[in-house]
Amino acid sequence: MLKLFFRLFNRRSIEKQKVEELTQQIGNLKQETQKREQAENALRHHLRLLDVLLNTIPNPVFYQDAEGVLQGCNLSFASHIFSLPREKILGQSMTDLCAQLRQRPPENLFRQPIGSSSKTGVLLIEGNIYCADDQQREFIFSKAAIVEPDGSFSGSVGVMVDITERKKTEAEREQLIKELQEALAAVKTLRGLLPICSYCKKIRDDKGYYHQIESYIHEHSEAEFSHGICPECAKEHFPDMDL
Repeated sequence: MLKLFFRLFNRRSIEKQKVEELTQQIGNLKQETQKREQAENALRHHLRLLDVLLNTIPNPVFYQDAEGVLQGCNLSFASHIFSLPREKILGQSMTDLCAQLRQRPPENLFRQPIGSSSKTGVLLIEGNIYCADDQQREFIFSKAAIVEPDGSFSGSVGVMVDITERKKTEAEREQLIKELQEALAAVKTLRGLLPICSYCKKIRDDKGYYHQIESYIHEHSEAEFSHGICPECAKEHFPDMDL
């Protein structure tokens, strides 16, 4: 009987120990599950935040994988450039999209940035594309390669800045400056003190020579002279004539 008692007691002790171990394992699994759920919730929140941030940017933004397939973009890129929902853009290459949309946009503007001379690693390129409204606009493309920690290339990110109005304003300003310069070049003005004889009214030039006032003013301005006679001089020099 005693042996049987000890045997049953040992069996119950072993079972109790196994139950405790299983309980501990279940508790650990619950903790790991909670941590994983927290990490997944944090990741989903981070992705939602990035999506909201991306769509808040008014400039078109896109990113491609190493094969040139679009993996993401904001609403501005989808609507203003392609006039398509994002789900119809993502997963397609720029070659496929350009083939579908004919004139827009040139593939070379979306080519992967292999390298850049810029210290920031950002490649800048300007180009014209036809947008969703069928209007040709000029953009600056700011593109940067996505490089993994091991140095491998995994894709690129691009931001498009519409500079159409800026270019138009610059062209208008350049034209206005040109017109003003041409107008200024056509204008001759007399400035400073003019040394003039108090008797004969001739003007002395920089070399000391005296010139008739008409010839001096004509040479240094665009003025033309038409000679006549004032009433005072007419009375003095031609008193017998009714001028």
